[in-house]
Amino acid sequence: MITIKEIAERIGVSPTTVSNVINGRTGKMSEETRKRVEAALVEYHYVGESRKEDPNAEMKLIAMDFYLGQNKDVMTDPFCSTLLGAVMRELRELGRYVVSASHEDEDEIIRKLASRNVEGGIVLGCPPEKCLDLCRRTAKPVVFIDSGDGEYDNVGLQDMQGAYEMTSYLIRQGHRRIAFFNDHGGFTPSNRERLLGFRLAMEQHGLEIFQEDVYQLPLERNLRYEILRQFARKKAGRECTAAFFVCDLFANEAISIFFSQGISVPEQISVTGFDDNIYARLSRPRLTTVRQNPEEKAKEAVKLLMKRIYGEAVQVYSLHLPTELIVRDSVRYIGQEKEADR
Repeated sequence: MITIKEIAERIGVSPTTVSNVINGRTGKMSEETRKRVEAALVEYHYVGESRKEDPNAEMKLIAMDFYLGQNKDVMTDPFCSTLLGAVMRELRELGRYVVSASHEDEDEIIRKLASRNVEGGIVLGCPPEKCLDLCRRTAKPVVFIDSGDGEYDNVGLQDMQGAYEMTSYLIRQGHRRIAFFNDHGGFTPSNRERLLGFRLAMEQHGLEIFQEDVYQLPLERNLRYEILRQFARKKAGRECTAAFFVCDLFANEAISIFFSQGISVPEQISVTGFDDNIYARLSRPRLTTVRQNPEEKAKEAVKLLMKRIYGEAVQVYSLHLPTELIVRDSVRYIGQEKEADR
């Protein structure tokens, strides 16, 4: 762990100067020196144990907001909870603390960012058409996660590529009619990209996409379960031989409901998800899915936000992290059966 003295030696200032920046005593310091010290604290990952020198120093805060419409139970989502925990850990090492909430509109986020000791914000799931407006309405830097591309900072995922690879994998296993289960109206930019990846793979393999095979699963659990029960009774293993879900939670729920309706996975229908979180590991059979890394998203978002706070140049607005296809037990190869049917 690097010390104040070591940082001072590396950038050519006194240890007192570094200590003054850490504890907010920068009134008589030039802006250039302050920025240089702050940048070094980030670059060398200063943990900041010496903050104990001034217990009355003002706490530096970062807003972490979830913009997911009517979905208020974000902490029950393993992705959201893992992301928040990782953001908190990354910022704690930089002497920052997180204030977090779930909001339905940007006005609540703007009010939070207006607080004097909030330096900036990280926002998950904001619709692309609202991101730029949100940035223009606040003087504080904001980094978005999973909010598409635009003239704003965003850390995303190669969602379309991940869905394309999963759909192509199902096709290679002999599946020709695949149901796609999206969330409540495909609200998030990520899930819209996953649907695009599914459509692209089907089209490039010359397969027809039936509109009735694209489902929107509502937030209300009982309604969601009923849609899955009806699919199990009417189409699972009969018309559709595979089902691709935009998240592991929905896939895990579906496997249980299919079992209750006498439909076995993968013997009668193959099931896949997206995320590779705890639901994929608890699923029986183990779930074939697309892996993403929430911790890596958190790390990149915090890194980008701190660069904006320190006024550093940033070369690109958007960063898309890679996905990985994870093959487990919930998909069955039926290619030979299809050949025999002919």
